[in-house]
Amino acid sequence: MTSWTSIAGVGAIIVALAAVTGWWRYVFAAWAIRPQKMRVDRLGLLVSAPADVERVNSILASFAGGFNAMIARHSATAWKSYCESLPALYRPFAEEGAAMGYTLRGLFSYSPAAFEADIVRPRPEFRYLHYVGLGFWSGMRNHDARQLTQVATGLDPLHGSLCYDGYGFKLAFFDYPNDENSLRKLDLLEGYARNVAYQGVGRALFFRFMDRPDLFVERVSRFGDYALDAAAGAGLAMVFVNPDRMELARAWAAKMPSEWHPHVHLGMCFGIKARSINNVEQFERDTVGLDSKVKDAIFASIRECDRIELLVRAERGADGYRQWRTRVMQWMVDHVDYPLAGLKASQRITSTVQPAAEPPVSGSARGWCA
Repeated sequence: MTSWTSIAGVGAIIVALAAVTGWWRYVFAAWAIRPQKMRVDRLGLLVSAPADVERVNSILASFAGGFNAMIARHSATAWKSYCESLPALYRPFAEEGAAMGYTLRGLFSYSPAAFEADIVRPRPEFRYLHYVGLGFWSGMRNHDARQLTQVATGLDPLHGSLCYDGYGFKLAFFDYPNDENSLRKLDLLEGYARNVAYQGVGRALFFRFMDRPDLFVERVSRFGDYALDAAAGAGLAMVFVNPDRMELARAWAAKMPSEWHPHVHLGMCFGIKARSINNVEQFERDTVGLDSKVKDAIFASIRECDRIELLVRAERGADGYRQWRTRVMQWMVDHVDYPLAGLKASQRITSTVQPAAEPPVSGSARGWCA
């Protein structure tokens, strides 16, 4: 009897130590993404140039690494250390993966206030990726439109819309190749949420058809009115993946149908905007060798994107994300030659980036509606 009591006591001590130290979290390793499965060849992506294959594989590995470090490390800061250890090119994808694992680490508990306080506010330079990762998790959980809307409700009213983008990306990247009808889930989203979700679809299909822009056009043309949102998503992805190879992004954009150009251009603007805040110094280095006309177009577009965001926030309207995209797109049409080829106006802009003012970030809409 004494021996059983001793064993029970030792067991209780072990359990208590595991609970206090967090070592029990290694049980979540069963949920971890297997890096060997997240590769170009295993996923059937149409990517063949060696430099592109290496880049996409590294992007996928960084995303998986961020997710795994978030869910299955005993330390609450291990995921931060992992993300910070990566080169500037890949860190945003790790931040996205970590945000995807946030609710799992919290044992499926979730509140928008906690998400923004724990994930978004400490690293606002990656805020776009954080919201996308949260939406990606909803896709992995197979949430329906109602559940996804509940996740997005209470987040920053502008950037929080990117949850729908992440949700659309997951469906297009993992489900669509096996079942084209999987995108019908997006039909249940209400209002502009569906447009934002198709932006994510376009980003995913850029990865799937990187070598074949003609196939991208053929597939996306099937989406009817939402083809334009998917085109914008591709524009965002082609720049975000290639901030140091802008000529490749611009060449890909040049192969898109002319009627898509305003929307692709919009996506390119959001892509360079995101990269410019991820790491200001690295973005300066990535763009220093570009033709001066291209640089002027890039930095003027970033500044206008910021200016319009501030105006939209000040208006406190219910359709802020739509207004932001619509106005930026019109400005691009009026002022920038496609694709980021130069400014239409004769005025030249000094090619420097200043860190943008951080938007209000809160767990409710206080920063928007107060």
